[in-house]
Amino acid sequence: MMRLSLESNNQVFSALLDACRHGGLIMISRRSFLFGLGSLVTASFAATAKAHALVEGVPLLLDPGRVDHALHLFPALEPEHPYDNKWRASLGPWQDEPPATPTWRQHLAQQGYRFETAADLERVRRETCASPDELDDLLPEQSWWSVWEHSESPQAKAFTLLQGMDLGFSPNSQRRTGGRIDFVDGGWHPGSSERWVELLDDLTVSLLQARLIERQLPIRVVIEE
Repeated sequence: MMRLSLESNNQVFSALLDACRHGGLIMISRRSFLFGLGSLVTASFAATAKAHALVEGVPLLLDPGRVDHALHLFPALEPEHPYDNKWRASLGPWQDEPPATPTWRQHLAQQGYRFETAADLERVRRETCASPDELDDLLPEQSWWSVWEHSESPQAKAFTLLQGMDLGFSPNSQRRTGGRIDFVDGGWHPGSSERWVELLDDLTVSLLQARLIERQLPIRVVIEE
């Protein structure tokens, strides 16, 4: 089974200590799919997918077969949205608010830390600055919001997953490309640590699913209306 790639613990705990990673700055990385790296994402397939979207009003999605994960796409068009992207990606239902603030012990256990031995506790103290006496304290609420927005929300996990994959993206290649994916880091309001991924249009959705199949990545793209 494919294991989702998550942020390193050092990055997570930097967010915990900082609570605001970019001081309200929005960073957007835009990438397109290079054609011809495999047998599916080609100029010919892009033309077929574009025609399908125009006629049917939905993306053309190739069947990936057996999958371990679903990448859910939700409509992105909103009155306050500054761009014209059609879809946003999430590993599960889109969530605007985090669950209840966990204790250090609960949060660290989810990151794979153990607490049984003196060596375990020393590793926790060294890597997270949390002492044994603090393990059952709640995380600072503002810091928990920042960490959740940056790394733990379903949409942030989709950001991390897609950013870390070799999907044949190119921001400015001289070769022919198609579609566009925007990696949004920083949200739309001051102090936000939100991260998510947006897809320009139905063609981009088709190219993404095709590229995932080319890379033999067991992920199905699911459209949520």
